[in-house]
Amino acid sequence: MKVYACGFSHESHSFSSRLTTLADFAGAEPSSIAEEPGLATTRSIEGGILSAAADYGWDLTFPFFAQATPSGPVTGHAFETLSARLLDGLRSLRGVDGVFLPLHGSMVVEGIPDSEGEIIDRVRAVVGPNVPIAVLLDLHANVSDRMVAGANILCSYRTTPHTDQWDTARRAALLLDRTMRGEIHPNVTVARLPMMAGLDMGRTIDPNGPMAVLQRVAREIEQNDPTVLDISLNAGFYYGDVFDVGPSVTVTGDSVAPRHAEIANQLMRKAWETRDYVSVTHLSVPDAVSRAADIPTGSGPVILADYTDGPMGGGHGDGTLLLAELLKADLPGTVVGPLYDPESVQLAMAAGVGVGVSLNIGGKQDPAYGGAPVPAHVVVKRLSDGAYTRRGPYATGTIGQMGDTALVAIGNVDILLVSLRGQPEDREQFRIVGIDPEGVNVLAFKGINHFRADFEAISREIVFVDSGGLVSVDFTRFPFRNVRRPIWPLDLEVQPS
Repeated sequence: MKVYACGFSHESHSFSSRLTTLADFAGAEPSSIAEEPGLATTRSIEGGILSAAADYGWDLTFPFFAQATPSGPVTGHAFETLSARLLDGLRSLRGVDGVFLPLHGSMVVEGIPDSEGEIIDRVRAVVGPNVPIAVLLDLHANVSDRMVAGANILCSYRTTPHTDQWDTARRAALLLDRTMRGEIHPNVTVARLPMMAGLDMGRTIDPNGPMAVLQRVAREIEQNDPTVLDISLNAGFYYGDVFDVGPSVTVTGDSVAPRHAEIANQLMRKAWETRDYVSVTHLSVPDAVSRAADIPTGSGPVILADYTDGPMGGGHGDGTLLLAELLKADLPGTVVGPLYDPESVQLAMAAGVGVGVSLNIGGKQDPAYGGAPVPAHVVVKRLSDGAYTRRGPYATGTIGQMGDTALVAIGNVDILLVSLRGQPEDREQFRIVGIDPEGVNVLAFKGINHFRADFEAISREIVFVDSGGLVSVDFTRFPFRNVRRPIWPLDLEVQPS
């Protein structure tokens, strides 16, 4: 079977002033992913696709899978360039048996709010109505009717943190293979209700949380109904100002059957009933630092997760309110970062290891969300190119990049400054600059969910912090204009239809 796999992924915060350009996408140049050494053995999306192709004997063409850290909407130029590269590669094959599109589901492009629907439609226009298209999505996808209409197969992650990227790719690949061989004839159904938030933001760490509970219900339905090929529960991405924002349930069924819509609607009703369940609470910056000071010393760090400035939710990642409070507290064994500040990194590199240098740390993207730059005279402790190999459960075996990196110190506080926005996701990010995260007293970073995969096991306690960043859980802060109305929680009196 001749299969074409290609895609690009972005989670777009509609209210971020930082537009996402072509330069922000890593892996955007067409090449051959299959030729990248060792990638097939990693627990990644690419690894899942490559290993499935080998197992099923596909003739696979996989030129690129481009990804960018969540931020503001994608520029039209970036979208059109990447789309053209994707479509040019597809046209060059002059016919395929199947298409595999790894996307995200919450990408917003200037002038194209349903950008994934646009990609699928453009691919469909090339391959025609009879070639199956399998689409892989993030669990935080805002799934549109257009996406559902264009795809034959739609599979989303089932865990947050997203430790099942490989598994999801393999699941979608199996359905695509069966479709190409004529064993099944898949069709996708979607259900939504007037809610833009819910399912505890997709968190599955708590086995009794709504997402984990409904995932178990979905697996039971799949086991008992052979016509149900896949059920994907999507928490949605609440910061996308698009019509179909919010939680959804998709059922990929074998042929069209009314029961598949009934299943999707039943699961959405259950999601509605738990829409206000939230498993984490957020402390103010002063309260969070006080809490860290009060927790008895012991094994592992107290983690202060600066939730609302988390880059993986579109936060700028350079907010300074928590840093400033920790500098005042000067608690022994404190580490702050990764904190995005390429300007300070370059100054530290110019100074060199062991040298003192005056910096204005952070706060350069938008001080209205998280605080202004913090002036400090620091000592440069370590310098690095910021490359690390993920050893934890998240995308195991792949290479992460923080860009040029500097570890600087002032008093009892070490600050990890980086040149690329990104999330704390793996302990190796600290080990490459000589920090043993297990031995830290207080570890403060810009984290939302994914850090928990590798850091929760070593923490004395996790404290989530509201520092006033873009990833606010108070949705009334944002001027939504394009979401369907009425919708909860913007409209509290709304009822499910």
